[in-house]
Amino acid sequence: MLDVNILKLMFKEEFRLQASFFNRSYFLFSSLTIVLFAFIMGATLPMLRRAVAIDDLLLVAHWILLFYGLGVGGFAMFGDRILERRFGSVSLLLSSGYALPIRFKRLFFLFYIKDTLYYIFFTILPMILGLALASMFTPISFSSLLFLFVSLTLSFILGISFSVLLFAALARLGAAGLVIAAAGGFYLWFTGIDVKEVAAQLPALVFYHSHSFYLVLGVFITSLALGVISSFFIKEVPTPHERKAKEAFMGTARLTSRLSSKYSPMLSKDIIDLVRSGIIFPVILTFLTPLLFLYAVTWFVESVMLWNFSFSLLFYAAMVGFFCTLLYSWLSNIDISECYNSLPLSMPHVIRTKLILFLFFICVVAVPYLVAIGYLKGETDLLWIGLFIMFTVSVYVGSVLAYLTGLFTNSYLLDAKILLQFSLAVVPVLLAETLLSFYYPINSEFSTLYIAGMGLILVAASIVFLNRLDSRWKGRMFRMA
Repeated sequence: MLDVNILKLMFKEEFRLQASFFNRSYFLFSSLTIVLFAFIMGATLPMLRRAVAIDDLLLVAHWILLFYGLGVGGFAMFGDRILERRFGSVSLLLSSGYALPIRFKRLFFLFYIKDTLYYIFFTILPMILGLALASMFTPISFSSLLFLFVSLTLSFILGISFSVLLFAALARLGAAGLVIAAAGGFYLWFTGIDVKEVAAQLPALVFYHSHSFYLVLGVFITSLALGVISSFFIKEVPTPHERKAKEAFMGTARLTSRLSSKYSPMLSKDIIDLVRSGIIFPVILTFLTPLLFLYAVTWFVESVMLWNFSFSLLFYAAMVGFFCTLLYSWLSNIDISECYNSLPLSMPHVIRTKLILFLFFICVVAVPYLVAIGYLKGETDLLWIGLFIMFTVSVYVGSVLAYLTGLFTNSYLLDAKILLQFSLAVVPVLLAETLLSFYYPINSEFSTLYIAGMGLILVAASIVFLNRLDSRWKGRMFRMA
């Protein structure tokens, strides 16, 4: 089952694919950013210990890595689509079963191992390296760093193995699997379990405190078993699925023309693509999952760990604007744009179409989310100002992304220069909105005034970015990334 040569080729493929998107010198930029962030955290650890217990910090870190693994394992849902689809001029090794005598399940298992090792080396290891550099200024022992590396790795492996099993099962079972998963989640929610006690029993965290070799062995055996079980849900697809669909373009175009006659044809085509390909569900899930995770983390901090923080509805409204980055990234990659080079389409026109879809998904997903959060927290009186913050920040973030990255968000945001420009444009806004959300209970009139003023500035800035799309992207060729 394990073919080291194919695994090596998959690592080379990963490097070449990513390095082909941008300058090779920027390939390790994200890892260097993690090193810097971990170094800052390690250097300020003495001050953090005065405000937060070290055990609480370890608890949060291990659960974040677990959820990070859950997010990474989501690729299992797209196994069939990757197999069926050729990405423009690029054909992945995962789809080589079409031409070579090798089973897709075997390739998928190797892809799973490759992704696991890739994220360990380029995410967890840089975190430990940053803390090791901070140990020159802060009393952090190398033995504790070694155990931390192992425990964080175990937490990530548990997350990705459970996620692969869950998403592979959902991809095979469809709506029935989703109902079963939701029923299981509601059952655990209403059983009244002690969340903090259960969280503290995470095997990776227990290992960090006990240093038990048997726990490491148990986690690896469990992860391997989950991977094997997942393979039973992976379908062998020697030929692409045959799908039948009725003509829907004219009817969709009539509906979208009421919204915008200029962008109606392209907008109708994108809507039909989303629905027929089934990508609409992953798009919604990818946008909604971080929002639910955000609420889970803040609820855990407030209700379980009893930290002295009060996250109001306004805080969530600002964070929705930041997570819209994921939404725009998905929408800019729902199809291969290379074929547009033979059509009378300009890149700014296609980008603006994606932004219309972007606003649609914000209304469909983010607005109900904010309403639900307001109800759960008993802050429905803040809903209107929360919606104002959400829309102004979301429109601004979407406009900045569209201007800086066009249709190539996934690759361009890994370019150090563009990432720096995006950070300088967005981070100060999010920081200001977050501070105002915390200050609002103290002085609501002052905060409201500043929120309104900042919203108007963000709208004006968004108009400027949108007006400059032509100067930046007109005449550019469509390509894969």
